[in-house]
Amino acid sequence: MCKTATCIVATWESPPCNGAEVSEYRLEWGQMEGSMHIVYTGPLLCYEVKGLSPATTYYCRVQAVNLAGPGLFGEIGTVTTPASVPAAVAILNLLEEDQLEGPLPLSTCLALHWEEPCCHGAEIIGYHIEYGEKQVLTVNRIRSHVLENLQPDTFYRIRIQAFNSLGTGPFSPSIKAKTKPLPPDPPHLECVVFSYQSLKLKWGEGPSRALIANPTQFNLQMEDRLGRFITVYSGPCHTYKVQRLSESTTYYFKIQACNDAGEGEFSEVYAFATTKSPPPAMKAPKVHQLGDNVCEVTWEPLQPMKGDAIVYILQLATGREADQIYKGPETSYRVPSVQTNCEYRFRVCAGRQYQDSTGWQELFGPYSPSAAFSSQKQELLLPSLDPAPELLKSKRKALSDEQFAFLLLVIFATVAILFAVIIQYFVIK
Repeated sequence: MCKTATCIVATWESPPCNGAEVSEYRLEWGQMEGSMHIVYTGPLLCYEVKGLSPATTYYCRVQAVNLAGPGLFGEIGTVTTPASVPAAVAILNLLEEDQLEGPLPLSTCLALHWEEPCCHGAEIIGYHIEYGEKQVLTVNRIRSHVLENLQPDTFYRIRIQAFNSLGTGPFSPSIKAKTKPLPPDPPHLECVVFSYQSLKLKWGEGPSRALIANPTQFNLQMEDRLGRFITVYSGPCHTYKVQRLSESTTYYFKIQACNDAGEGEFSEVYAFATTKSPPPAMKAPKVHQLGDNVCEVTWEPLQPMKGDAIVYILQLATGREADQIYKGPETSYRVPSVQTNCEYRFRVCAGRQYQDSTGWQELFGPYSPSAAFSSQKQELLLPSLDPAPELLKSKRKALSDEQFAFLLLVIFATVAILFAVIIQYFVIK
C-alpha cells in the first residue's frame, strides 16, 4: 500500500507453520529482481519502507523462519510509487564573463545556469528563483537565466526550485554571488597647454606618468578628417600631448575610463583649438654707414602668413640694454645720431598681425642674431690739396709700365736685327 510517494507499507500473511511456530519474517526489497536486499527482519506481518523515489517500480518478497530454519521465499511482488513534485536542483552555478554568449552589464546583472532535476513522474513546468530580500522570479522550463536590474557591487544569495503539476519541489542549496561595481564615469577633459602644433590634455586627478599600477585605464579619442573618432592614447596616465597638429585649427576629443568593472561611457565631445604659429627667426640684419652720424639697417622680408600681415621690430643694443627703435612693415630703417667710434648691435624680429573676437592681435617670433656695427669718421677729398698717396702710387705705377713696354720694344727690335743678319750670312755662304 502506497502511503506517500516516498513511503510504502508492505504487508503479508503468515504461512502454514508445519509444526513449528514462525519466529520471524525477512523482507527483501529492491529496484531490480536480481539485486534485492533485506530491509526488515522481525515477527510483524507488515513493514513501512521509507525513503523511496516517486514514480519508481520496486520489487519485494518475504521469507518465513522457524526453529527448523528459513522457508522458501514467496512470490515476487511489485509496487510503483506515485508521481510527486520535482526533486531539488542539485547544481546551480554562476556563469563567468567568458562563458556568456554576448556582453552583459555585469554590474547590474547575474547570469545563472542549473541542471534540470528529476521530475518524479510529472513533467517540470518551470522554476522559482529566489534572490535578495525574498524576491521570487518565475521562469519557464529553461536551464539558464539572467537576473537583471540588480544593485551594483552587492552580494546576493540565490536558490532555485522546480515545480510541476503536482506542486513545487524543495529549494536547491544557496549560492552567493556579487555584482561588479559600476564602470567608471568619464573624467573631465581640459587642455592645459596650447601650442600652434600641439595640445597638452589633462583629465582627472593623478600623476602625468604611471608610477604605480593603476587599475583605471583611459581611452582618449580624436576626430579625424573623415569625422571618425580614433584612439590616440590608451593607458593609465592623466595627461597626453597630441602633436603634429595644424596651426589655428579646432580639434575634437572625447574620453572613456575603464577598470575591472568594464568600460564606462564616453564623455561629451570637447573642442580645443591650436594657436597661430609665430613667424620664424630671421637672419641677422645688414648695416651700412651713410654718413658720419647716419647708418641704414636692412633685413630680408617675410611673406604674409595665411593672409596675416607681417610687421617688424628693430632693436638697438648698447651694452646690456636693448631699445626698440622701429616697429612697422618696412624692411629697412635709417638710424640717425650715430656717434663716431662707437659699437652698436642691431637685431630684428617679425610678427604677424591678425584679428580675433577681442580685436587686433600681434604674435612675434624670436629675434635674429645681432649684427655689430662700428661707426667711423669719413674725410672728404679737396681738389686744392696734394694728391693722395694712392693716386701718386698709381701714377708711379703707370709710368713704370710705359718704361717697361718701351724696354720690351727695344729688346724685340734688337733680336730681330740679329736674326736677319745671321740668316743673310748663311744664305750668302
